[in-house]
Amino acid sequence: MTTPISMIRIAVLASSLVGASLVHADMTGSFDGQMTGKKIPMPIEVAAGLTQIGTAVTGTVAVGGDPSIAGAYIVNGKATTKRVKLSGLVHGVRFSWNGKILGDTMTGKTKLKGGGVKVAGSLTLARNVSTGDGSACDAVYTANQTLFEDQVLGQALITCTACHVTGGQAAMTRFHVSTGDPLATAREIALLVDSANPSSSRIREKPLDLVPHGGGVQITDGSTQDQTLQQWIDLVAQAHCN
Repeated sequence: MTTPISMIRIAVLASSLVGASLVHADMTGSFDGQMTGKKIPMPIEVAAGLTQIGTAVTGTVAVGGDPSIAGAYIVNGKATTKRVKLSGLVHGVRFSWNGKILGDTMTGKTKLKGGGVKVAGSLTLARNVSTGDGSACDAVYTANQTLFEDQVLGQALITCTACHVTGGQAAMTRFHVSTGDPLATAREIALLVDSANPSSSRIREKPLDLVPHGGGVQITDGSTQDQTLQQWIDLVAQAHCN
């Protein structure tokens, strides 16, 4: 028979567990968004890859736009259930952001300041969520396995293995490279192909740094790597499987 004291202890333990789960949100993942403001003529593209342990948040915020502020800011901060605060420094410019968390979207005041630079506005980031597993494009991989393993994975995307792997700096993003499981990598690439506009596919724009990329430029436009990657993107796009 459960005694009243035991019941009280159980209730207190349950309450503490629930309370612990409500202390912070989960900011682990990749995000895209824009910085806007009255003194910002054109929206500034921003991307982030964040990891959260407890209330502590670390990661990279890649800012596009003018070279005076563009770059990959290594950030740290904290998150509660309602707010996230991050800051980081690159090339003498400090990035700071105090955002409000609304589901998978975060928005709030941000500032880039230092070295004669001062840009202030509002930054909104939305979590990137995959809507499938890429397996619908397995036939493309099967029919072109040698091309994928030898040239796409072995050459075009070889630099991605520095970060887009388990435990790597970009482990929280949607794209992961597994040299031991080429099919799994092909599936993740398929999810990042734009069949309507293949050359603007995210899997190509990121390493070219055409959109903010924490790793900066990894592939040169028009290079052999770029052409090989574009060839694979076209195969997936033509199959209309993603």
